[in-house]
Amino acid sequence: MSFVSTAITVFSLVLLFHAGYSAYEFSHYLKHLTVNSNATLPIDIITETIVATGLFALGQVLGADKLRPVSFAKWAKGLEREGKSPFVFLERRPGYMNVTKLREEYASTKK
Repeated sequence: MSFVSTAITVFSLVLLFHAGYSAYEFSHYLKHLTVNSNATLPIDIITETIVATGLFALGQVLGADKLRPVSFAKWAKGLEREGKSPFVFLERRPGYMNVTKLREEYASTKK
């Protein structure tokens, strides 16, 4: 990550933390105020949260590596040359299970 993207990400996290703390303080304030208990969050807290989330996304996008095209076929060929399979989890799954046979085996062990 570059300095700019790191700075944007850290700043957005500070903003997000501040928005969360402000929301906590506002809800704490409402607990002691019995006049209007159905009040929503103030617009500045909501705006701060949205801006912080957008800045965080921007910082992460700016700090990401350059995108490369997806080449599953090349990756799978490389694994198969090494003797590994990318589909090993499918090859090792159990086939059809004979439930009736399993019940009979279980019943014979119970007797």
